[in-house]
Amino acid sequence: MGLREPAWRTTTRELAAAQSEERGRGERAATYLWSPYGGRFNRVAIAGILGPAEAVGRTEAPSFWKARLTDPFGTIGVTAGGFQPRAMVQLRAAAPDRPALVVGKVHLFRAPDGTGIVSLRAEAVRSVAEAVERSALAEALRQTLDRLDLLERLEHEPAATEASLREAGYPRAWITAAREARRRFPDADRAGFRAGLRAGIARVAGRLGPATDGAPWPPGVTRTVDAAPPVGEPGGPADRAEEAALLALVDEGAEGSPDGYADVREVLRRLLDRGIGAERAEALLGRLEEGGALQEPIVGKLRRA
Repeated sequence: MGLREPAWRTTTRELAAAQSEERGRGERAATYLWSPYGGRFNRVAIAGILGPAEAVGRTEAPSFWKARLTDPFGTIGVTAGGFQPRAMVQLRAAAPDRPALVVGKVHLFRAPDGTGIVSLRAEAVRSVAEAVERSALAEALRQTLDRLDLLERLEHEPAATEASLREAGYPRAWITAAREARRRFPDADRAGFRAGLRAGIARVAGRLGPATDGAPWPPGVTRTVDAAPPVGEPGGPADRAEEAALLALVDEGAEGSPDGYADVREVLRRLLDRGIGAERAEALLGRLEEGGALQEPIVGKLRRA
């Protein structure tokens, strides 16, 4: 069994620049996009403002949805379909123009004229408070700057050993990606890219407005919603019964699983068998996670907190 690909923390600016594709061999081989700035992306995690989802196709029950996520540097398309049932429900169910975190796999579409467009096939979509979105963006910026520091070090110390770089705290995957980035993109303007990250730093500091390099950014999003009942104080007996059923299914799934986690898809399927629809089940999951009763430490895997 192959190891799960890590979710690299990044921004739309770097994803747009990741135009070099590496296709693996075999039916289920992973595909990667190489970034000039030290990334080798299969799965990524990105934070920003998620717009409204739109159905793709003309069927009455569309099985494919798309939205756009905007951060201080630009916009990227986010899609989810029948093979990502929970992400699809999350993408279409929540209110538009809200701070969100998205984890998914990168996809490069090459137009007939050679133009490359990078999008994200969502595995998980989560609406969050603005402070959480800023924190996630801060972490993405920190990791991006650290990868740029690694590239700069390799430029001045091309003979640096992997052991010395690991001792300095750089992960093996970063070292491999940085060496390959220097080979594939010898003329990349990394200093200019670093300077452009100022827009993200301003966002983390809470100063909304246009990006310093002219990239679009919403002038501010104010959203008022009715708060969901706290987990400890559900709206009534029906809510308590549904939450108890969900938690029991998570416990059963975790106990019967070799890794100690319950599979989200199986939990959702069993809730459906009990007459709890997909959107209602997602609302219950979100409320229990936000209230601290459930955790999803691995995308698609649940456990009690």
